[in-house]
Amino acid sequence: MLPIISRARTVRRTNPRRLALSLAVSCILASGIFSTGARAEGIGSGGQETNQDTNNESCRLCPPFGPDRPPLQTQPLGTPTKATADHAQFEQNGTIQLKGDARIVRPADRITGNQLTYQKKPVERITGTGHLWYETPDFTLNADHGWIEPQLHQGELNGTRYWLNSRRASGSASRVEQHSESTYQLFTADYSTCPEATRAWDISAKQIDLDRASGRGQAYDAVLHAGGVPVFYFPYFDFPIDNRRQSGLLYPTFGSSTSGGFEYVQPYYWNIAPNMDATISPHVFTRRGLGLDTEFRYLHRFGQTGAGYDQVNLFWLPHDRVYGEKRWALTLKDQAQVTPNLSYALNVNRVSDQQFFRDFSTNLNQATTDYLPTQFNLNATTGGWSLGLMALQYQTVNPLIPQSAYPYRIMPRITASKNFDLGLADLSLVADATRFSNPYSSATTGQRLHVAPSLYHEFRDSWYEITPKLTLDATAYQLTRGLSDPLYLASDPQEHPTRVVPITSLDSKLFFERSYGETGRYRAQLEPRLYYLNVPYRDQTNIPLFDTGLTNLSYSQLFTANRFSGGDRISDANALTYGVSWSLIDTLQGTEPLSLRIAQRYNFRESRVIPTVDKGGSTVVAEAYSDINKHWNGSFTAEYDSDSGHIGRTQTRLGYRADQGSVANVSYFTKPQDTTQAYRQGDVSFAWQTSLHWQVLGRLGYDFNQNKVVQSLLGVGYDSCCWAARVALKRYVVNPDTFGTTATPKYSNAILFEVELKGLGSFGQKNRFQQEILGY
Repeated sequence: MLPIISRARTVRRTNPRRLALSLAVSCILASGIFSTGARAEGIGSGGQETNQDTNNESCRLCPPFGPDRPPLQTQPLGTPTKATADHAQFEQNGTIQLKGDARIVRPADRITGNQLTYQKKPVERITGTGHLWYETPDFTLNADHGWIEPQLHQGELNGTRYWLNSRRASGSASRVEQHSESTYQLFTADYSTCPEATRAWDISAKQIDLDRASGRGQAYDAVLHAGGVPVFYFPYFDFPIDNRRQSGLLYPTFGSSTSGGFEYVQPYYWNIAPNMDATISPHVFTRRGLGLDTEFRYLHRFGQTGAGYDQVNLFWLPHDRVYGEKRWALTLKDQAQVTPNLSYALNVNRVSDQQFFRDFSTNLNQATTDYLPTQFNLNATTGGWSLGLMALQYQTVNPLIPQSAYPYRIMPRITASKNFDLGLADLSLVADATRFSNPYSSATTGQRLHVAPSLYHEFRDSWYEITPKLTLDATAYQLTRGLSDPLYLASDPQEHPTRVVPITSLDSKLFFERSYGETGRYRAQLEPRLYYLNVPYRDQTNIPLFDTGLTNLSYSQLFTANRFSGGDRISDANALTYGVSWSLIDTLQGTEPLSLRIAQRYNFRESRVIPTVDKGGSTVVAEAYSDINKHWNGSFTAEYDSDSGHIGRTQTRLGYRADQGSVANVSYFTKPQDTTQAYRQGDVSFAWQTSLHWQVLGRLGYDFNQNKVVQSLLGVGYDSCCWAARVALKRYVVNPDTFGTTATPKYSNAILFEVELKGLGSFGQKNRFQQEILGY
């Protein structure tokens, strides 16, 4: 038995056995006062944190938390228990009295009071009166008086105040009772995360039952107060007391929009199994009716090593009072790594009608959706081969897109690739076979077989890299010409066109590096690059465009062999791309204060594949990025036509983040008229701290060509130690296709708001403000 130190400063001499006091206290206390697991944690517990707060936001907004108590120093298990008092007395019946700053300290808790009494029989009990304190790393309790029976896991504390250190929460209870090792009852109790002197909100209840075994609590006759005013009454309220997933009601979501009117969503979380759950949310629209949002998630295994994840989201509105029919949206995700060499992914996206996103969108990006993809991928590796199976189709949800412009379906595509080491060179083989269909009955359909072996070798050292490459790109088609195809009525519809193109390239890079600063903190890297490409011309006008289009011009794209994506067009070329990249790296901060890249392709002859490219210097692409300092960052991309002197597509972004939390973003995008419509658009968003607690929130998107606002948001936010609130008015276009026409753009107006009771939850449209303002 480990001895326990009993340091009684004064021992009353009324007992002849006083000389045995120290040994008696040691033996009795060691026999089990506050045995492990019997701590009076009637309020709950969190992580093993002390009163010292480590959250920067809480330090900035909150006063020091908790009562002014000596620090609790936890000790390793097995450390002897210490009992001290100003006076100690051992009675004839075996009772021990500790009076005057009485204290019992165990490895993980401490109990103090004006007077502590310990009795061994008929049942082991410790009683305390006068400023009774019970403290652990998780919480602190202060009571007028009370008793604890450690071995029976029972006790009662009266006139109690408590502080939950890990949650920065506190409250009071007229009585706290422990009935078993895991069950507690609080009577006439309240709870808040606000400072005790200024309670912006609190919850009071007539009775609270806590069960640590199940991780649940129940409150009866509960009232939520805001500023001392009751705002919600709950006859019964079930809530979690730890981080375990539990079935029950979640906090509701509110909103308002022009399309749906006032909206109310009440989620219910169903914890079906450890690997399966669901959220069922009745959704009320005052204009459209009653709908249902559901989400189902499932984790599953394949054998010992495989794992998969499934998620289904379904929105269902049986009868839309405005539209006159049922409305629905479905998203299904199913992906898994079946074995180390086999994986699959399924992504399904469908809606009931083409007007769905115009009526139910919550932002501009959603309102301007044109196509919803549904895609399946199966990938496998065996014997060095990478094999794939893919199927893809789209639902067109923009009613202004004619059926003749609907995208092709890939049903299916089979791919295979492998690299072979031939010693002096490497051989790369890539092949795919694809079947294309189209919902438009007059469209040309067919199959495409594509094989592209490449022979290459990389010569490299620490300061250079040279890669010559020769590719033979072969493609064959089997077509069924549609009525809309110009060759449909031709004497030779050319239903079996083929194309074989040799592609020769030489890619070369040089690497230079230099350190700056006395300690070499900054490292500069310079990389000049030359890329020569030779592709002969092939007439491809008899080949339909199934999945092919021009790629977006960029620095990286200029060093590729084809300016088209997909397999239906290969651009002819006799060109040299020259470029250079330079970057400065801060090795101490791990940031990139400045990065610059510029490149241009020079065409030695005209590229005849439509759209044609003239002989001479092509567009110059310049890119810049900078982490200017810890507050500022920015990026810039521009295209410049050196022949005409015109600026092409540009993208400019600038971001700012202040130490106190303010953020601001500015973006500007331009594109001249080509095969698509020109645009000049800007976007500004910010969340600016006007004081310690107040913020101004805003966003403005503007189309300079049409002189119209495409989206706007303006609101305010308030943030305190224990609660936060944000409210904003939002307006955005739901039919941007009317720009450039005589039609009037249609706008949707919405009210965004969120109220967060820190430590309890949030009401409103959570995370919507983070989606609107980058970095917020």
